[in-house]
Amino acid sequence: MPPRSFPLAKHVVMHTTDADYARNRLKSVYGVTSFDAPLKGKGFDVRASHLQAGEVGLSYCDYASEMALTFGERSFVRQIFNISGSATYSNGADGEIAEGNYSRVLQSGVPVKLECSSNYRQFVLRIEQAALQRHLGAMVGEEITSELVFHDSTREHAMRRLQRLVFQFASDFDDLAESLSPLAAAEIARGLIANFLICHEHNYSHLLFRAPPASHLSTTKRVEEFVEANWDKPIDIEQLSAVARVSVRTLFRQFKNDRGHSPAEFVRRVRLDRARNLLEAGVEGTSVTQVALKCGFQNQGHFAREFRLTFGELPSETLRRALRGRG
Repeated sequence: MPPRSFPLAKHVVMHTTDADYARNRLKSVYGVTSFDAPLKGKGFDVRASHLQAGEVGLSYCDYASEMALTFGERSFVRQIFNISGSATYSNGADGEIAEGNYSRVLQSGVPVKLECSSNYRQFVLRIEQAALQRHLGAMVGEEITSELVFHDSTREHAMRRLQRLVFQFASDFDDLAESLSPLAAAEIARGLIANFLICHEHNYSHLLFRAPPASHLSTTKRVEEFVEANWDKPIDIEQLSAVARVSVRTLFRQFKNDRGHSPAEFVRRVRLDRARNLLEAGVEGTSVTQVALKCGFQNQGHFAREFRLTFGELPSETLRRALRGRG
């Protein structure tokens, strides 16, 4: 019988009933420094997968029997999202994770101890501390000179939103692994970092929620010119903020005021325009999938829908008409 599928199954680390093999894989992939579990033949079964998208990592782990693990000091923060079962953890302070719940942010540079029940499943989100501070600086429009420190307090509605985004992140990479372009993968990861910073309380939260200063129309034009020249390359909001020489929040506000839409919506429209140009060129061998991926659209269904909403016909119809015209 083939093994049962599990989240991030296209990024498998292991599926084993061998405790020694599991110990070695957990050490090499996850930096586990101690591992206590039943021996083979006593219900031992571990399944794990790990996706790394730039400075964002997402792991899935599934333990059939009780486990106790210690993870070494690393350069990234972690957050555990429980799927089923229960666990306790320690990362300078102790905590519990009930089924369907989540841990606090586990700080970088400090070991993490995890003790979990049998039939325990979880996602673990990992984001590099340096990436968080860099993205935060772009979002607030000033350099982050002191360490970013996350508070234990949480806003339940914000955390549930982040939890849904993490699960969607896993689903997107499961469904689209083969067709996901580097451009699209990078933008999905960057979006998750931004939401992580917004949803958690930390020592810079007050800067994220203050009223942004007004900017000038030239801000919008500088960004538009940059996007027009770089539509086929990865474009993130930090780049656009640097081009505009304002914070991310100010940039969003200025675009809304000047154009009635966000910078991301402008990027999407430019890429749709370029996609139509490529399809209308009617070059022999051109396919809708190739054009979609070149223009940063990882989901063919979404691309077709957005294209039809914008131009009134499916991209396949545009390409067919162009090819007929050449014949």
